[in-house]
Amino acid sequence: MAFKPNFSITSKLANLLTEIAVCRQKILSLPVLPQREIGLIKSARLRMIHSSTAIEGNLLGLKEVEAVLAGKAVTNVEPDDIIEVQNYEQVLRFIDSLDEKLRVDWGKTVLKIHQLTTNKLLPKKDSGHYRQGPVYIIQRPLNKIIYTAPDYKKVPGLMEDLYSWLEAEAAKKLSPVIAAAITHHQFVTIHPFIDGNGRTARAWATLVLYHRGFDVKKLFALEDYYNLDRGSYYEAIRRVRTEKDLTSWLEYFAQGFLQELMQVLEKMELFSLETKTKEPVYLTKRQREILEFMAINRKIFRSDVVDIVSVSPKTAYRELEWLQQKGLIKRKGKGSTSHYILAEKL
Repeated sequence: MAFKPNFSITSKLANLLTEIAVCRQKILSLPVLPQREIGLIKSARLRMIHSSTAIEGNLLGLKEVEAVLAGKAVTNVEPDDIIEVQNYEQVLRFIDSLDEKLRVDWGKTVLKIHQLTTNKLLPKKDSGHYRQGPVYIIQRPLNKIIYTAPDYKKVPGLMEDLYSWLEAEAAKKLSPVIAAAITHHQFVTIHPFIDGNGRTARAWATLVLYHRGFDVKKLFALEDYYNLDRGSYYEAIRRVRTEKDLTSWLEYFAQGFLQELMQVLEKMELFSLETKTKEPVYLTKRQREILEFMAINRKIFRSDVVDIVSVSPKTAYRELEWLQQKGLIKRKGKGSTSHYILAEKL
């Protein structure tokens, strides 16, 4: 049976979507110094990783997550907590590597996201593969079963129905926010994997937003909203199962997205004042893509630039040298090991 989500566009939801669109446009139009924008991207990435893993019980604090991502040693913590953080960073890098203009094979993509999420945490037979047994949601500390996921034999068909719905014209006409929210909820309802469903669901929802052209410069971290009040997050998911209607979840999701964008806008408005007092650095689309790649991957080789922006090695070198002259990046190493990192002030 085809997946047909049941929901209504209430006046509350319509207003939230309108406010989101207005807020997004303001963020996209505000002039901000490149170093500030790159700093916001790095901050969003850090918060995404910290919050999505914390929701699932990871005990690393924000500073510890930052240290792990920087390759620094973190002591007196569970090894699996470190692996979870490293894995989620790989998930986000994978998402960023996907071309938003090309059609996505959702089936392969979701399995890849799960495989990266659970690498070294689950047996290989379970990592990146649909479950082959039952799963239950347990309420702690009562050890009470509050949700039983669909029979594992139904999982492949249910997931195919979800992929088909997402690619159908009706779904493409929806707001990207609604499409991402429905995808998120239906995924956790199916619970297609033995573990790692929450992190995979949140990463996939983010990818849906990106792929629908709603990345908002990758400045937001929806996971932060969920993590600030995990009880409300889980209650919003559970309520749909009682009401058989996604509307309340869509309102919750849109409210969180708006809240996150408003916080980004507040910072952007503050930083935009600097463009009036400091000499601005105007970037081309190509240069912005290079800096965004570095914000996510922390370093870049000339060969990366050749691949990312489709230019010759000579042009890639010129672009990198220009960014270095402007104080935005600096070169490290020599010869074949030569690469560039963001300037420390970023």
